[in-house]
Amino acid sequence: TLYLSSVLCTSARLNLGTLSSLRVPSAIIVVLVAVFLICGWNVAQAAEKKMSYEEYKSQLAAYAKRESTAVAAITEIEKGIASLSAEIKEIEQKIAAVTKEIYELIESDEAGVEAFKTKLKRLKSQIEGLTSLPSDQLYKKRDEVEALGKDFAELKANPITYLPDVAEEVVVIDGMLARLKAAVPKVAPPDYYTVVRGDCLWTISAKEKIYGDPYMWPRIYRANKDKIKNPDLIYPNWVLTIPRGVPPGYHLVIRGEWLSKIAGYGHIYNDPSKWTKIYEANKDQIKDPNLIFPAQLLAIPEE
Repeated sequence: TLYLSSVLCTSARLNLGTLSSLRVPSAIIVVLVAVFLICGWNVAQAAEKKMSYEEYKSQLAAYAKRESTAVAAITEIEKGIASLSAEIKEIEQKIAAVTKEIYELIESDEAGVEAFKTKLKRLKSQIEGLTSLPSDQLYKKRDEVEALGKDFAELKANPITYLPDVAEEVVVIDGMLARLKAAVPKVAPPDYYTVVRGDCLWTISAKEKIYGDPYMWPRIYRANKDKIKNPDLIYPNWVLTIPRGVPPGYHLVIRGEWLSKIAGYGHIYNDPSKWTKIYEANKDQIKDPNLIFPAQLLAIPEE
């Protein structure tokens, strides 16, 4: 069929003018033209089929090449994975060896480190709880604050604190504890008393809930000088500050004391002969070393 089509197509290439000059009947010419058109269509279709097949073969070859490249890449990646797995195993062994050495240096183990961290966490929580207290309550907890400081000092002496993460936590807690200690009032926060009719500083000071000693009235007077212009004149509904406690480095004089007696106290100098040190440090309020008064707050110089 292809051969016949080829022959017909070749014959169709004859010039129509030539056919006319040969006096070929018109019916034959029409048939030849039809054959020519059919021939051309078949040849074009065959060419199209041939191009699609060539493209198919080309794409197939490309896919085969890509597959080969991918397989080669996978092989290389698998080799890399195997190499990395070996490196990871080696590194893990080194980490285990270093960890063991670290535990030996800090004289502990994993369980001991975790227990130590738990203690730090508990101590930190206690500090946070105390820090949230108002000053009057915090003053009452000053012994607890001091105990926490001692506990923390013991923890800091533990070699486990050499671990970086533990060392960072220790620094944080150290700062928290320092701020807590600074927040603890040096003296007891003052109380307050509302004056009623008939009160005077003498009677207020004599109350058991105040000082239980009327001779301590000057202390109330000094703490309320902003409103009391005349110590003999106070008014109902005034709210007076009642000082409590004594600042470190001072002594509050009570009835029956004199300088040598104060100097002889064990927590002062434990030596009566050192009364002159107290006198020299308080000349602004002691005019006569043989005469001191209740409620005077005397500075006690250090040895």
